[in-house]
Amino acid sequence: MSSNSKRLVIAFVLFLAWCLILMRSGSVNRGGKLLPPTLEAPLVTPVTDFNWNLQDLDGTPVNFAEFKGRPILLNMWATWCPPCREEMPSLAKLAENSRIVDNGIIIMAVSVDDSPDALKGFVKANPSRIVMLRADRIPAAFRTETIPTTYLIAPDGRIVTSENGPAQWDDPSVVDYLVKLSGK
Repeated sequence: MSSNSKRLVIAFVLFLAWCLILMRSGSVNRGGKLLPPTLEAPLVTPVTDFNWNLQDLDGTPVNFAEFKGRPILLNMWATWCPPCREEMPSLAKLAENSRIVDNGIIIMAVSVDDSPDALKGFVKANPSRIVMLRADRIPAAFRTETIPTTYLIAPDGRIVTSENGPAQWDDPSVVDYLVKLSGK
């Protein structure tokens, strides 16, 4: 078997494994569309680490504490991750929703890409109202083995729920949940 054939077989096996993971996670229905997140409360309610320095698209430091006191949907993702890219349009629609904007809810995507240029290129090709930042380090409260992972953070800093894997974030149930979380 040639080197190229081996690579194709390995790529196919990895693709099949990813499909199985997605089907087991329940985030994709049989029609191939994303499903809304479950929005279940965690068994333990961790507190957000607001002592976290991020960078904007120009590399300027942004302290996560600037967003304290507002509800935050925090999406951990990477530009090279197909499921992450798949859910980005629903996050962009959520960020445009007038109920989200009117209630001061932050829709934030923090990239774990090594290259700031990859993130800049993605944002240039996919403009949105999502607060796009990049992280060099991830606080323990947000460490995960899976991306995308999304955390919903209450204004008091409690992580009220999280979702591993892609989801349909612009679903009305998510909008209602976030507006309720805002207390307005």
